[in-house]
Amino acid sequence: MEALIKAKSSVKFSPAERETVLEVLEECADSLVVYHNTLRQQPMGGDAANFYPEVEVSETSILQSLIGNVAEMTDSRKKAVREKLQRDSLYVSGIIRDLKREISERGTIEVLIKEIERITSREEQERFLSEENGKMQTIIAKLRKTIVDKKTSNEKEEESLTKKLTLTRDEKERLKLIKDVEMRYVQAWETARREQNVLRYKLKMDQLEKTLNNYYVREKNENCVNSELTRYLTWRVAFIENRIEQWRQRYDREQRMYEKEICKVRNEIEDAQKYLEQLTTEYCSNQEFIDTYLAEQEALRRQKEHEDHVQRCTIRIQAWWRGVMVRRKLGPYRPEEKKKKRPVKTKK
Repeated sequence: MEALIKAKSSVKFSPAERETVLEVLEECADSLVVYHNTLRQQPMGGDAANFYPEVEVSETSILQSLIGNVAEMTDSRKKAVREKLQRDSLYVSGIIRDLKREISERGTIEVLIKEIERITSREEQERFLSEENGKMQTIIAKLRKTIVDKKTSNEKEEESLTKKLTLTRDEKERLKLIKDVEMRYVQAWETARREQNVLRYKLKMDQLEKTLNNYYVREKNENCVNSELTRYLTWRVAFIENRIEQWRQRYDREQRMYEKEICKVRNEIEDAQKYLEQLTTEYCSNQEFIDTYLAEQEALRRQKEHEDHVQRCTIRIQAWWRGVMVRRKLGPYRPEEKKKKRPVKTKK
């Protein structure tokens, strides 16, 4: 459809065709003017052909498609249909006027093509809205069913709540009666309890008054004792302060005496420390002499031990050698016979 519209939009009418098309459009415009005037002058009713009695069929084919079933409409919709027909006639008149201008100027029908595209788009939108309306009707039906079910359940719940309310009211009345009886009992009990408390508190007040009088007498006696104790303590404090002053003087006197003794002892300690230093020096000198003497004695002892060891070793070696000579019959331990047979060495 779009390809066909584009192909037609590229076509231009020749001058002769323009004249013919303009004449046809002029006749259509005149017919629309007559039709529009007829709609304004005559009321809706009877046959729909009465709206354009002087128009030929060939010239009013477009108008017949707009008002085909007007005669069958009800009276309540005739007024609305009449207004719609007037708007449609004005709409078609405007399109014809624009189309005539375009054909006379450029020889094309782009206005008509654009209007067809707009109508097609609007029809598609209406179809889409119709589908959406169907879906919404389905949803509404479901919602209505849900509402009915909910209403039924609410009615049952309301009935149950009504029964519970009745039972609650009965229970409330019963509790109210019990409360009234208990209240009367409590009031009587409170009256008796109040009288009993009044008597008990009266006896207690008498007892407290006696106790208060006893405390008054006791307080008076304690005040007398307190005054005597105060006088005694005042004298005692003065006596103690006097003794404190005496002890303070004695402390000062003994402190001076002990300080002198401490100075004397310090001097003695210093003398003793000096003497101790002298003794320490002398001790170190003597210790050094003793260490030297001990070292010399140790050296002599070691030397003597060495000499004794050497002597013992010499004796042992001599004894060993003497034993060897005896066993082997050497030297002076040789027998006499062998001594005689011993040859005499000659000098060469």
